[in-house]
Amino acid sequence: MPRSLALTGTLRGDRETDLAANAIGRVVETFVERGAEVKKGDLLARLDVRAAALTAAEAQANAALTRAQEETARRECDRYRALLESGAISRAEHDRIADQCRSAPLSVAAAAARARAASQSVGDGQIRAPFDGVVAERFVDVGEYVRHDSRVVALVSKGALRLEFTVPEASLAAVKPGGALTFTVPAYPGRSFAGAVRWIGAAVRETTRDLVAEAEVQDPDGALRPGMFASIALATGEAQSPVVPRSAIVPRAGRAHLFAVVDRRIEERVVQTGVEKGDAVAVLRGVRAGETIVIQPSEQLQNGQAVE
Repeated sequence: MPRSLALTGTLRGDRETDLAANAIGRVVETFVERGAEVKKGDLLARLDVRAAALTAAEAQANAALTRAQEETARRECDRYRALLESGAISRAEHDRIADQCRSAPLSVAAAAARARAASQSVGDGQIRAPFDGVVAERFVDVGEYVRHDSRVVALVSKGALRLEFTVPEASLAAVKPGGALTFTVPAYPGRSFAGAVRWIGAAVRETTRDLVAEAEVQDPDGALRPGMFASIALATGEAQSPVVPRSAIVPRAGRAHLFAVVDRRIEERVVQTGVEKGDAVAVLRGVRAGETIVIQPSEQLQNGQAVE
């Protein structure tokens, strides 16, 4: 059986995001609940942006005013240039108006930028889905006041999942992109899922002395969900690990159990399973090679029960 490294991780959606308000205001309407499926562009919540709308209108008016002022300054420049050429004004008088002409386009650009920013603030009052997905959490209700960085909705993409896990520094040599792994989740005792390492972090974290890695996950029937805890067995080569028949493993309370025979008595043990191959299951922890186990335990079998 393949030798494996025991790790733990968490399932994530291929895309996960906490949508921020990116605006200031009171929530006036919400359009989704937890578990709702949404499409890209769907409206999720709306803020009261009346104050922002007034600011935007003022900014638009100011932008129009600066454009008119620029046109006036341009006409003045033309007039003063003619006066200078005729000798009616001094060079200093002409240069003063010319400076105003040169600064007018800058004022127009600044006013236009303020108008665009103000209009964007109005648009930010409508919080929309950036991609197709499922609402994992809604953090606000109608009447709440939010700021630019306030979380509004947590959105998770549907379909593809990824498995995020950490690898101790001492085990880094055993982990490579494309490496096969299997994992179990408490929701499905006794069932094993497969995956492959997709990428490995570039640096070891100094505080925890580990490295973050990620694997692609095979979930053909859609049984898995983002946020699930996973017990991982990462294949690292071949070794004579303890192997038991699949029938010897009994799922109970989200963990794998088997029954060993020690001194003619039943000893129930919690074990960690690894790679499966056919009807054989590698046991990473909980039993040693050569120990006697019950291959097909009955429901009546009890810890400490005498055997003949």
